[in-house]
This record gives sequence, structure tokens and C-alpha cells, in this order.
Amino acid sequence: MLQPCSRAEKAPTRRNAHAAALRRFAWATARASACAVVGLAGASATLAPACRAQPLTAAEARDERRPAQPLSVVLLERAWRFGGSWDYSDEDRINFDLNRARARDRRVREHEMQLELGVRLDADNELFAQLVALHETRRTEGTEGKLVDRALERGQMWWLRERLGGTSWSLQLGRIAWLDRRAWWWDDDLDAIRLRGGGSTWRLETGLARELARASSDERAIAPAARALTRWFGQVSWLPAPRHAFDFFWLTHDDTSGAPAPGAAFAEEDATDPSDLRARWWGLRLAGEWRTQGGARLAYWVDGAQLSGHEHLSAFTEQADGSFAAGGTATQPLAGRAFDIGLTGTLALPLRPALSVARARGSAGFRQTGLQENKARWAGVRRWRRYGELLQPELANLTVTSVGLGLRLRPATSLELVAHRFEQVEAARSIRGGRLSARPQGSSRALGDELNLLLASRESRHIEPLFKLSWFRPGAAFAPGLRDTARAVEVGVSINF
Repeated sequence: MLQPCSRAEKAPTRRNAHAAALRRFAWATARASACAVVGLAGASATLAPACRAQPLTAAEARDERRPAQPLSVVLLERAWRFGGSWDYSDEDRINFDLNRARARDRRVREHEMQLELGVRLDADNELFAQLVALHETRRTEGTEGKLVDRALERGQMWWLRERLGGTSWSLQLGRIAWLDRRAWWWDDDLDAIRLRGGGSTWRLETGLARELARASSDERAIAPAARALTRWFGQVSWLPAPRHAFDFFWLTHDDTSGAPAPGAAFAEEDATDPSDLRARWWGLRLAGEWRTQGGARLAYWVDGAQLSGHEHLSAFTEQADGSFAAGGTATQPLAGRAFDIGLTGTLALPLRPALSVARARGSAGFRQTGLQENKARWAGVRRWRRYGELLQPELANLTVTSVGLGLRLRPATSLELVAHRFEQVEAARSIRGGRLSARPQGSSRALGDELNLLLASRESRHIEPLFKLSWFRPGAAFAPGLRDTARAVEVGVSINF
């Protein structure tokens, strides 16, 4: 089993004792658990599951849907299942530099095609393969022509062995979807091995991940940031009562690629690896809902995480010929905490009105795992970006206060209005993960406010349209000349087959 750190990198004795206590706590929790559940969504009562013996599938966790009866062909005395989806989005990104005097609006069109093939070899063995095709077109105002990106990616490709030795445990090997229901910890496909199982009262899944080959056709090799990187994942889940869940998460991130020698040359910026991170995350989640006999519901979620470790940062300088030369390397410690808490109340009235309130905070020294998507349902039929559809920041050096109102126009059609207020914990000149091209000055913590209007329909299992309209009003953190409102308009559709 991978150790969180090597002997040369062990933290002080007090920290080791703390880590050992956490491991004992995780196993004790597993032994004392009461019902199998993997990742309950706290953002919507519609997602709160009853007790289930099987973990969520990748499609369920990512909120993807496929026909109830996929195309099946009998070959070599086995039924081969075919399926997939096509997703299209057309987004206008307006004034993302927060300066109307500079016409740099952008239109982005994206296509994603997924083709899937699965076969059950026997009662205990299954194979699955997925191929993903991507096509993106960008047109920027004031620039001639368009930028086109095309790529083929290897999606999930795995072998699953169930009922190991006649038990309830399973082993999965290949390119696996690592998911948690709220995508707050992870939502990504990784080359990995995973052990998953439990009894009638608990469930545990854990595994190791390390990239073995390039993931996309537009990469020459394994991406520098993923090279020589090993991750150890884990999640223990417990359902103490129907519709109420407790989860314990952990992740170690061990990048051993090493810093480049000073003066080493790299042909392009994408070939550089400025960060080598060795870090440990652990955290808890409480989530569930209460229901009245009249049909009203109150859902809640509480996520908390702690980070510790250190990072080696290497500097690179662009040369006259366009190459990049490595400079010195510095080491900085990492330590931080984060939480995300909220409530969603749904009334038993026409249109099922629902009110959500939430608050999330990541300290100045915190960063998320790098695998997160931060997507969850509020009160509608689809998942949305938990921290804003326009800004899309990482929960690092950030406080987000959110209020949302949702209506069900039809049984599977929802309209939601969600407002966010963003403040930095410590005034800084960057927003980690943010999409704006303008940067704050570092003199004020008030980043601004965002409003999202979200319309989605899932009346058909095959065709699912969506519409998103977002406004971001910058705050005092930005320079006086960079405080014009940014907007985003997106129309999309998913076709499942």
C-alpha cells in the first residue's frame, strides 16, 4: 500500500500520530456503519436515495442518462451493449475582461461524442470501453478567423470482477471513473485499481491511481502535471437512518516527478511542470433530508475538508526563440481548511417551489484536490456549478454565499434562479480556477456578485435541452476601470442513445 509520505518526508511525530488516529477512525466508522450508500447528494431532495446495496454508477453520479434498454447485439454467445451520447453547447462569453471599451467577446461552440461498449463475460466479470471525441470552435471579437481544437480521448476502459472469493467485494482495474455525488472531492477518469465492497451495514471503496499513458490525441505523452503522480483514494459511507448519510473521504497526492535542473530547456510552455505537490486531504460529509406526510422536504449537506503537505514551485522564463528555460525551485508548506454547508426546502405546493441557502469557505492556504467539478443539484432536474456558472472558481481563499429559488414547471422541467456573493479570505491578485481574464488588484476582498438563471428539461430520456444565463458584477477587488458587468449565455442539448 502506498504510504502518504516517504521516510525522508515524514511530518513531525505529532502529525504522524494524528494521521494514524484518522486511519483508525475510518476503519472504526466502517465497522460501525449501518447501511450501504455511496455519496448522497445533499443539494436536492430528489437525489436522496433509499438504502441501496450497490454503489452509484458513473452515469448516475455524473447525472448522465442512457436509454433503459440500450442497443444489444449477441456475438460469441454474449450480449454486447452499445450506447453513448452527443452533447452540444453554444456559449457567448461577453465582457470577461470587465472592460466594455475593449471588444473581446468570445463565442465558444463545443461538441462531445461518447461511444460506449460493454459486455458481461459471466456472472462475475464485466468489460467496458468508452471513446470520447471532442470538437471546440472559438471566435474572439477583434480577431480574424477561428480557433479549432479536435481530440480523441480514451474514456473509461475497465475490467470489473465482482464477488471476490464469494464475498460482496469487487475489484476494478483500468481507466476508472472516480466520482463523488457532489463532485466536491473528485469527478474524473483515472488509470487506477479500485477495491469496493462491504456488508449489509456499510460500504468502503479505496484504490490507487497513476496515469499510464496519454489520455488525449492532442498530447504527445502523459501530461507533465500527471507524470509520476500517484494518488491513494478512499471513501467510507454509512447510512445511520433512511435518507441520512455520513461519508469519510481521504486522498494522498504524491508527485515524484522532480524539479527540472536550472537552465533546462523546454520547447513549449505546455511541456513545463511548474508544481510538484505532495499533499493529504481528509474530510467528512453529512447529508440527507426530512420529509413530511404532506410532501414537503428539507434537505441538508455539510462538507468539510482539511489539507496538509508541501509544494515545490519551479520558475520558467520564456526565451527569444519561444522556448522556456527552467529557473530556481522554491518549497512552500500547505495547510488549510474548507467547508460547504447548505439547506434546500421544498414546499408541497403547485410548481414545487424550493428555496436553497448555502455558504462555503476555503481558507487562504486551502486548495481543492484538482479533480473536483463542484457540480450538484439545487432544486431542479440537472446539476449546476455550485460556485457559479460564469466565474467557476475553485474553493480556495474564497467565501461563497448562495441563495437559490427553484420551480418545477413540469415533472421533469425546472427553472432556477441562483445568486452568489464572492469574497476572498485574504485579498489577492488571482482567483484560483476562475474564468475571468481580468484579475483583482489584491487591495480588497470583495470580488463581486453573480446571478444565474437556469432552465433544464428531462421530459425525454433521449433529448435534454438546457439554457443558462449568467451575470457577474465585479466588486472593489477589481480596478475602477475593470468593473463592467460580465455575461454568459449558453444554449445546449444532450442526446442519449
